[in-house]
Amino acid sequence: MINKVSKHFTNKGLTLVEVLVSIILISLILFTFFSFLIQSAKTGKTSEEVVDGTYLAQLEMEKVYEVSRKGDFNSGIDEIVKSLTYKQITSTSQDEYVFEKSIDGRYIKLKLKEHSYPGMSYLVIEVFDQENGTRPRAKMETILEWGS
Repeated sequence: MINKVSKHFTNKGLTLVEVLVSIILISLILFTFFSFLIQSAKTGKTSEEVVDGTYLAQLEMEKVYEVSRKGDFNSGIDEIVKSLTYKQITSTSQDEYVFEKSIDGRYIKLKLKEHSYPGMSYLVIEVFDQENGTRPRAKMETILEWGS
């Protein structure tokens, strides 16, 4: 009788240990895949923010370049405030001028500093996600020649 019962239960099924091991392996594979997917999404979003910030900085730099072609340094500062709607803020040195404005939720800081050569100045534009930000999303620098 025992012989008949043992023949009835053969090794055709899976044991509990085999089922648990397979579930754990599948979970590990899925977890790894999803972590790569999540990291890829974060990297894509960060990259998009940097590209948007760089584009905004480039647009502002082109506007300041157009102002620099039309006049000298002092008239350019007035034009930056009037036509480009920047607000002048207190600068740390005498020969440096700092401006700020906000566009589409981005905060733009523009710095103009007189160059040692007459008729030239350094231009630095930084784009931040928020006002008083510490890490710029984009930063562009150039040297402008005024009245050229």
